[in-house]
Amino acid sequence: MMRLAAPEWLVALALLAMWCGWAIHNYRAGQAEFRISSLALAGEVRSLRVRLAWLPSLFAVAGLALLVVALARPQRVFTFSTEKRGIDIVVTLDSSGSMGAEDFRPRNRFTVAKQLIAEFIEKRVDDRIGVVTFGARAATRVPVSFDHRIVVATLEKCELGDHGDGTAIGHAIATSVNRLRESKARSRVIILLTDGINNAGSIDPATAAGLVKQLGIRLYAIGVGSRGVVQMPIRVQNRLTGEVETIYRPMRADIDEALLTSISESTGGGYFRATDEATLESIFARIDELERTSLEAPKTTSIDELYEAPLVAGLVLLAIALLAGETIWMRLPA
Repeated sequence: MMRLAAPEWLVALALLAMWCGWAIHNYRAGQAEFRISSLALAGEVRSLRVRLAWLPSLFAVAGLALLVVALARPQRVFTFSTEKRGIDIVVTLDSSGSMGAEDFRPRNRFTVAKQLIAEFIEKRVDDRIGVVTFGARAATRVPVSFDHRIVVATLEKCELGDHGDGTAIGHAIATSVNRLRESKARSRVIILLTDGINNAGSIDPATAAGLVKQLGIRLYAIGVGSRGVVQMPIRVQNRLTGEVETIYRPMRADIDEALLTSISESTGGGYFRATDEATLESIFARIDELERTSLEAPKTTSIDELYEAPLVAGLVLLAIALLAGETIWMRLPA
């Protein structure tokens, strides 16, 4: 689309046209008077300088007109929107201390989960994705966004214990719902990863799941960690040397699978148990097959300024008019 950013300058074109009309009228009137009073010269051939005397004025008028067009700032405007085929997803990650268990050796649950979440995000190129982390309380780390680079970078900075020691599953689900409440996508999903039971927060997980279902959001829950007793690394200070050492203590892996199954299936989602890294990776692969829907990205406007061409042409024509009047036309034969 073509437009003028400052169309008010076109008034100057109208004034220039009026001035040209007035000048031509006066020129013709003067010529007529000259012919009547100089009949003796009627048969003479006019000099080349006289016959081309109008050219400098024409160059000057054309140059001024082009300068006015340049001042009006012609622009070529492109408005477009990228049609994305995707869904809105909030990944909700448990960052409580128990996620430090190293049953996914040589790394702990939290580190493995972050890596696989990042890989999952990179595959979902057409989705808007956000991140919520939780412990005794929950917080939004990144709202749903197309900028996956920022999402992954923020995820990498998440640390164990960021939100205290505890597992507020209900609060985490409610926080994730708030991130998707205003979404216009037809398909919205929460992916919840936890290794514990709900033991913190003031919101019951079943109540939060009811809100998920009411808004048409699907919840996928993933229980992270092996079954039975696992070794939990704990950093303590050696009383003799004063150095901080890591010791391992047995910890029972308690996951409320019945609750997670109930609340996820009630929303049309499902529950998965990941007892090792390979299983967790396969679960993300299954979720990656989710139905995709149409989601329009924000419109983008690109503007090309086109004033340079008329500006340069106008200045060139004015220079020719000024120079020609003082040089070429002065040397033409009389």
